Amino acid sequence: MWILQSELTLCEKGQCSKHYPKKIQNETVVDINGFVVYKRSNNNRFVMKSNIKLDNRWIVPYNLTLLKKYQAHINVEWCNKSIFIKYLFKYVTKGPDQSKLYLQRVLDGQDTSIDEETNTRNEVKEYLDARFICPYDSCWRILGYEIHRHFPPIARLPVHLPNENYITYHASANMSQILSQEFLR
Repeated sequence: MWILQSELTLCEKGQCSKHYPKKIQNETVVDINGFVVYKRSNNNRFVMKSNIKLDNRWIVPYNLTLLKKYQAHINVEWCNKSIFIKYLFKYVTKGPDQSKLYLQRVLDGQDTSIDEETNTRNEVKEYLDARFICPYDSCWRILGYEIHRHFPPIARLPVHLPNENYITYHASANMSQILSQEFLR
């Protein structure tokens, strides 16, 4: 049983930011805003922690199958908004770590990033925006494996405008021959 730690929850004006304790609910329903209100039965079982009576209203939703399989708590709730889906996949889609590098070119003991005429630094030449790819990711990319998939696959569909025709030609064709053809006049 996973119980929300009341002393660890963020409270604003005496109210829990995660909206605990939840209401006692006889069955799982979807409210008018599209949010799921999970079943929370009142079986009169509780524990006392820090002088607070913790009952079913304080239990975080969990999936027993996932709990046993991965031996870890996985908070499983229904996502009904695109911002929640974006939150779920932000670490998958955010890309590799990035950092700024400083490259200094020294010729004859002189820093070449300093403009001698104006005696100012050229910050554009100094800094590069770079990314770090760990050895595993770089090996995966070098060997040409898929980085991600789209399902269903995205296909670019051509759009044909009324009274307009598609014009195609071979990549090795001579442009002057193409432009001199009769159908273009």
